[in-house]
Amino acid sequence: DGSVIYGSDKERLQRVRTLVDGKLKISEDGLLQQDEDGIPISGDIKNSWAGVSTLQALFIKEHNAICDALKKEYPALNDEELYRHARLITSAVIAKIHTIDWTVELLKTDMLLAGMRINWYGFLGKKFKDTFGHVGGSTLGGLVGLKKPINHGVPYTLTEEFTSVYRMHQLLPDSIHLRNINVTPGLNKSPPLLEEIPMPDLIGHKGEKTLSQIGFTRQFVSMGHQACGALELCNYPSWLQDLVAQDVDGKDRPDHVDLAALEVYRDRERKVARYNQFRRNLLLIPISKWEDLTEDKEAIEVLKEVYGDDVEELDLMVGLMAEKKIKGFAISETSFIVFLLMASRRLEADRFFTSDFNEEAYTKKGFEWVNTTESLKDVLNRHYPEISKKWINSTSAFSVWDSPPNAPNPIPLYLRFPS
Repeated sequence: DGSVIYGSDKERLQRVRTLVDGKLKISEDGLLQQDEDGIPISGDIKNSWAGVSTLQALFIKEHNAICDALKKEYPALNDEELYRHARLITSAVIAKIHTIDWTVELLKTDMLLAGMRINWYGFLGKKFKDTFGHVGGSTLGGLVGLKKPINHGVPYTLTEEFTSVYRMHQLLPDSIHLRNINVTPGLNKSPPLLEEIPMPDLIGHKGEKTLSQIGFTRQFVSMGHQACGALELCNYPSWLQDLVAQDVDGKDRPDHVDLAALEVYRDRERKVARYNQFRRNLLLIPISKWEDLTEDKEAIEVLKEVYGDDVEELDLMVGLMAEKKIKGFAISETSFIVFLLMASRRLEADRFFTSDFNEEAYTKKGFEWVNTTESLKDVLNRHYPEISKKWINSTSAFSVWDSPPNAPNPIPLYLRFPS
């Protein structure tokens, strides 16, 4: 819903706005504005870091660019109307990028690429849908554009189970490899390493100060050329195990937090099922011994040390990290089932992706904006074309940027056999 840049309550919604031409506040250097206490101004700023701040700033620029386009096309729209339309359009762009760009890089197989594109465009595909609109049901035309939302008798919510499988802090590194962008790109558009910056220097208030010295472009290029961490055991960032947490206003709390321990505790406290029962609830086969979970002998020894031989005691998050991965998947099969359900449900249950996914709700210009945006790279190209041209070799901005682009495949996507 874009709340990360807009906020989730009336006070925050007003705080981020300029109240002129529907736009949001952003500094002249392309980073988030800060208040008199040095706290960034954006929708959700608690427990943040420089990487999130740069993404927030990018999509604030996207929102403001949409406002400019709408004002040019519809000069009679006032500040509130421009803001509301731009917010709707930006939120749809974020959801679309998450569906057909980010998710398919996390689950990098042809089957998932086909599945996520079918969710958005249907079996008939993008060209057909762009030409003739939504035709048929969810299979032929996709979930987006259905005649009415589908709730399956239950109002849409993000469940505790979804929160549990979405705990992926192992993706974060211990340091950012800052790159030198003042040189000619190397092989595969790779910039040379300048220095390593420890993550504690990039979180909270200190992180905002560090980011202001680094700048948007260097930070974004550096993140793009660094692989994320693996979702596996014994890979939890050490700095998150002694973290200065923040309150909802972005102010530091006095007590440090061991986030790894806290995440296990939260599942127990909220009565989320342990790993084996969680799999049973999803109609998946539970494990009967540690060897069913992983082939890593060292991991098995650690699991036995903590849980003995009682596999029923295995905590969900520990099991998700230990579980053998499907080829091409960054997440476990157990997590994937919940992802699969929620990825579809968040589209089919939202009227702005079903009955109100049209020119009347979005405006003709806004509807065109959503339909012609396919990826994070498209957004980058709009606001920082020099970044894409000079530093991105990969097909997706969610791949490591110096990786080779996807090779052409003469076989149509929906006719390929799973590899």
